[in-house]
Amino acid sequence: MDSDRAVAGTEITGVSGSNSVAKALRVLDALAQPDAPHRLGEIAERSGVPKASAHRILGTLVAEGYAVPDGEGRYGIGGSLQAMAARVLSEDTVGIGAVLRTLQQRLGQTVHLAVLNGDHATYTHKVDPDRAYRIATEVGMRLPLHATAAGKALLAHLPAEEASALLDTVALTARTARTVTGRAELDHELRGVRADGFAVDYEEHEQSICSLAAPVLDSGGYPVGAVSVSALTFLVTREQLPSFADAVRQAAADVARRL
Repeated sequence: MDSDRAVAGTEITGVSGSNSVAKALRVLDALAQPDAPHRLGEIAERSGVPKASAHRILGTLVAEGYAVPDGEGRYGIGGSLQAMAARVLSEDTVGIGAVLRTLQQRLGQTVHLAVLNGDHATYTHKVDPDRAYRIATEVGMRLPLHATAAGKALLAHLPAEEASALLDTVALTARTARTVTGRAELDHELRGVRADGFAVDYEEHEQSICSLAAPVLDSGGYPVGAVSVSALTFLVTREQLPSFADAVRQAAADVARRL
């Protein structure tokens, strides 16, 4: 690894620096494409970088935390890249934060924006209510798709083949006694999410926490994110939670327009 890292560092900072930086950026872009993790050959083909050079660049990205090998010849997005994306999005140059703050003030609960990131979702924004307590989430936090409202909103609106392939690669691990762990049951729930336009999680990810989320769809109907509202279950009952749906769906549509 040390020798690979040295070679990669030489390539990126050497005499042909500008060309090498361009290659590294194309590899990074290929790494960040949907359906991660990706095989080396896929990354090389998408980036237009020779496989040997792509492998050296990936060695540096792994060493710096921007890529993660899965042990089977594929590479996923690393924590450093997730954190960078979250910092960029948190700058909020297109007014997403204003939409989320308006939603938070309307509902009085914690609001998040999450994006799909490989086989999980990642929070990019969080707006807390002005209360003494805080729900223990943070920007950059990873979320299981099957056990969270945001994750299910994303899954339900992916193309069917993509969603099926993604679910084939993840374990439907029980986070609480209420987590849906059966594929047939989850598929049935996702059909309902598509029909309703929102997903719910009532103590499926964490005890005493409930959430409702709606997808942020691009012009082609692809889910580029999910807006969610989260609350403590002693404040919001299971029967009350769906009353948030209209406001959350409207906020998701407003975010989509700004993106």
